[in-house]
Amino acid sequence: MHLSLLATFVILLAFPSIATAVFWLSSVSRRYRTARWLLAPCIYLGVVAFQIIIGVNLGWFADNKRSPAQYAVTMEDWKNHPDVNEVRVIYDEIKNGIRANIYRTKIRRFNVESASCSTYPIKSEMLVLDSQNRPRLYQIEQIGSDRESFTVERYYDVKGTLRFVYVDRVITNSRIYLNGAGNVVWAVEQHENKFTVFESDKEDWEMNPNTANKAKEEFQEQRLCPEITKQSTAQPGSPGRIAFVPHRT
Repeated sequence: MHLSLLATFVILLAFPSIATAVFWLSSVSRRYRTARWLLAPCIYLGVVAFQIIIGVNLGWFADNKRSPAQYAVTMEDWKNHPDVNEVRVIYDEIKNGIRANIYRTKIRRFNVESASCSTYPIKSEMLVLDSQNRPRLYQIEQIGSDRESFTVERYYDVKGTLRFVYVDRVITNSRIYLNGAGNVVWAVEQHENKFTVFESDKEDWEMNPNTANKAKEEFQEQRLCPEITKQSTAQPGSPGRIAFVPHRT
């Protein structure tokens, strides 16, 4: 249940006030006047804190602007939905271009053990360019919490719009599908054989960089971690290439 701003304000103001008033008028507080003045603010703030804890757990203050129910795609039809199939065609085009050695692959690797690195440094990144020199895939391997690495793959159409994001973590993976306008049409997380729909928006971190040009700029940025080798150009399957394992979209 999500409460409106007015309802939240009334609840946070009314219940603490009532609880404080009851204490203030009680015979115990009248008998001990000093304690009355000291404990009244504590009771008020304590009730407020208790309400906030309960409200967070019950979702009173959650932002429900976007919910999985608003997706046009559903769990029942997502694997064959036209919006998903459109993205799958783009994914297959890029995958086949890599396999056929038509697309060029640029790779950078970084020493994440260096003291100059940020908290969650990028370990490696790969930019795939098509025959027209357009960025079509930007893949990064990044160190997350507990020093576990995760991989993010972002796929772009020929117009440079982000259309598919694949996040591969240790035990789960996430797939985010976007339409030609760059809006999320479906987002699903997989753990073993279980799929779970989750909320996603084009403003989320997974969607950045959201254009091919921005991906190219980010790939060329100076990183805090020292680069292990100079920027290299390699064909898929060549020695030292970042592993690219095709997965089901």
